[in-house]
Amino acid sequence: MQIFQTRLTTIALLVILSSVSTSMANSIPLASFNSDQWELLWSDEFDYTGKPNPEIWDYEHGYLGFNEELQNYTDHPENARVEDGILIIEAHLKDVGAQRSQEIVKELDGSNAKTELLGSQEFTSARLITRGKKEFVHSRVEARARFTTGRGTWPAIWLLGDEALKPWPLCGEMDIMEHVGFKPNHVYSAVHSKVSNFMNGAGVSKEVILDDVWNDFHTYAVEWDATTIRYFVDDVCYHIIKKGQRPEDDWPFVKDNPFYLILNIAVGGSWGGREGIDKSLFPQRMEVDYVRVFKRK
Repeated sequence: MQIFQTRLTTIALLVILSSVSTSMANSIPLASFNSDQWELLWSDEFDYTGKPNPEIWDYEHGYLGFNEELQNYTDHPENARVEDGILIIEAHLKDVGAQRSQEIVKELDGSNAKTELLGSQEFTSARLITRGKKEFVHSRVEARARFTTGRGTWPAIWLLGDEALKPWPLCGEMDIMEHVGFKPNHVYSAVHSKVSNFMNGAGVSKEVILDDVWNDFHTYAVEWDATTIRYFVDDVCYHIIKKGQRPEDDWPFVKDNPFYLILNIAVGGSWGGREGIDKSLFPQRMEVDYVRVFKRK
């Protein structure tokens, strides 16, 4: 497969600007990815079988307590594996006994998660990260992926800064793709920083509607430098965020702040579970054909 193969599949013309601080986002014409500006830094083409490459990927484990989510992250092959040239992240629903149910409620205590939705069941999933293995600054990051769309699911492809140095949201977050199952085929990009984040209602996000996020693979990407962040679907830029007049402490996307990549499926939560969870549709999955990271020439 050619690295710079043109992928100008049709994006619906309806692009909806939501939760936007006017100082952060600009209304822009569609533009194409300029491959002449970039060269490949590293990639995972998933041309092997078994666990994700440990030189690139690590796992988050357990109930992380974020966003009222209900999934237990594991490193089990049923939740994350590579087969037939594809990375598969899969969320499962399992029956559990009374003791395990009590343990889950205890583990989620304080997270505001709606544990009553679980009953005697448990959701498991995977959250793969490149933290400490592959981190990058002022790069282009892209993933070719598809995902199922059951109500209650929340797959995401995103970047996070170093929380050990600065807590979220000061560390910065770039959401390359988020999808909530109760709005099939609507995908979102966003940034979160000190001022512009969903916790204070000032997050910067944009929504684009695709024809089909499961039967068709799409390439989701972000490029950023010291002044600008650009988001793409199938090499078409649909969202630009500029630093503008923002103060330095509200723009963590600087050269000395490396980011790492996260691939995951969350279940339920304050956004993904807003309209409930359709348990009959599990398992749910995200498939990733490749991940590629580029540096400027």
